[in-house]
Amino acid sequence: MNTLTLPRERKIETLLAAFQTLEGDGFEVRRAIPSPAFEAVGPFIFLDHFGPIEVRPGQAKGASAHPHAGIETLSLLLEGRAVHKDSLGNISTMSPGEVQWMRAGRGVIHDEAPDEVLLRSGGRMHGVQLWINMPKGGKHTEPVYRHVKEDEIPLLPHEIGTVRLIAGRVGDITGPVRTSGDPFVVHASFRSDSSLRLDATNPRELAVYVMTGNVAIDGQAIEPGQLARLTSGDTLRVLVKEKSELLLVGGDPLDAPIVRHGPFVMNTIAELERAVRDYHAGRMGQI
Repeated sequence: MNTLTLPRERKIETLLAAFQTLEGDGFEVRRAIPSPAFEAVGPFIFLDHFGPIEVRPGQAKGASAHPHAGIETLSLLLEGRAVHKDSLGNISTMSPGEVQWMRAGRGVIHDEAPDEVLLRSGGRMHGVQLWINMPKGGKHTEPVYRHVKEDEIPLLPHEIGTVRLIAGRVGDITGPVRTSGDPFVVHASFRSDSSLRLDATNPRELAVYVMTGNVAIDGQAIEPGQLARLTSGDTLRVLVKEKSELLLVGGDPLDAPIVRHGPFVMNTIAELERAVRDYHAGRMGQI
């Protein structure tokens, strides 16, 4: 006898507010991952949300040259313009809707700054930076950088909003960022009342972060600056009550314990000490 298995809808398992802190050269962010309740969601061990904020001429701030090792950074810009430079020799300017992905691996130095026009004239800034943990045994690979243009990010079918698949797979559609940990990233933007219905079969772990607006899952509200870690399931339905910006992140759970020290994330103390020595010895290069 054949039995029919109905799709399971993902619900809210844990709902926590991001905490505010200063990052880089002194700009304020909301940090949703890690939290007191969990260290990661899938391979994502860090989620910083900055803005939306209006900056006056001369007040825009970035993150001056600093190192990373053992992780990959994934930055999404929604408003403003930013310039990336790194010790690999890459220089690129990021516009709204674009993504920058960098595999730090054994170590890299990078600099993130507002572009000259934003710094000189002021304007709005809004974006997110994520860290993807690198797998056990793979944290010392060579650094790589990629700038993903807006037209490289596929759209998922939706009547009212714009739903973009940055990483992962939904049906036959695959996002441009592909790496270890099977990361899943969706950026959804809604102009008015609507609902997001999504095939959420692939990410083993999944969370919804609300950047702006007012949404609910299964009748439970999620406010701006809150991250809802979800139960397992096959589908996701989010009720959007007003103009909103959402970020969905997830993927495979961590494959090993992680040891953090600032911008370095390794699996052991010995690996961490090696990264610190490499940085101070100049083996991560310079800009």
